[in-house]
Amino acid sequence: MLVNAPDFYGTLLSHSNQRSHHHSISEWFSSFISSTKHHAATLEQAALGGRLSKNMGFTFAAGYQSAIQSLFQPKKHQLTSLCISEQQGNHPRAIQSALTKHGQIWHLDGSKSFITGASEAKHLYVAATTGFSDDGKPIIKMLSLKAKQKGIQIKTMPKLSFVPEISHGTANFEQVELETQQILEGDGYSDYVKPFRTHEDLHVLAAVIGFRIGEAIDSNWSHESIEAHLCLLASLTAIKPSEFNLPSSHLILAGCRSQLKTLIKQTDLQFEKYNPEGYKNWKRDKALLEIASKAHKLRTSRAWGNFKTT
Repeated sequence: MLVNAPDFYGTLLSHSNQRSHHHSISEWFSSFISSTKHHAATLEQAALGGRLSKNMGFTFAAGYQSAIQSLFQPKKHQLTSLCISEQQGNHPRAIQSALTKHGQIWHLDGSKSFITGASEAKHLYVAATTGFSDDGKPIIKMLSLKAKQKGIQIKTMPKLSFVPEISHGTANFEQVELETQQILEGDGYSDYVKPFRTHEDLHVLAAVIGFRIGEAIDSNWSHESIEAHLCLLASLTAIKPSEFNLPSSHLILAGCRSQLKTLIKQTDLQFEKYNPEGYKNWKRDKALLEIASKAHKLRTSRAWGNFKTT
């Protein structure tokens, strides 16, 4: 933690932290950086970002950007998108975007079919293949690129039926030149693509809990409701980044996700009563919580498989 960092839970509960509407993701991001700069823990950043968001779109952005910060630890925190999925999916053999070397310069060619925040991103992390290893497995590397780098063309996709504040797009890469230092060390899939799923799950969940705490405070929900959300958030933020991929952390995450569903059922009547318009948007956007539910269940099952149960 940073020296003299403000009290995290005190900041969450403060009535002086007014949630404000933003007209763009870029405007929201500037506010997010300013509001979270004194908190080193990325799960706390995500929760605070959700706490100060008026909608689930920016809440998701808080979790997504905090997850990228957590895993990649860039020197400069800027709007960033992760570029993985292609026409055949996001598993190693589906990644066809190719990184080839020409003298001392590397070239990236290929495309990505679904990129979160593509239109506003200032920076991209792109998964690409350099061929196959001796055992026939794809060699995946993770690349660090400026979004406006020559040879990159991003196209905006139609808005989704939920979280309309968040853009999605496709990207084409044509002879994009890279230097060796833009190729991240390690295996692009096992060191970045795979772990990011857990980083994103944890940080988005923290942001959603933070969002509901903000709604509860602004709309004067019962103290018991706020306490329950705080307890849930405390369980989640107790997981250290170095423990994110431990089986026990996946079980804690599953438990927190289940408890949030219960809390939603218990408190949505208050949400609807005190903020009908906000609740209408919440009903539309909470579909976000069901994305990748099959993958969540599979990872939870695998985590239990690491423990002997009777």
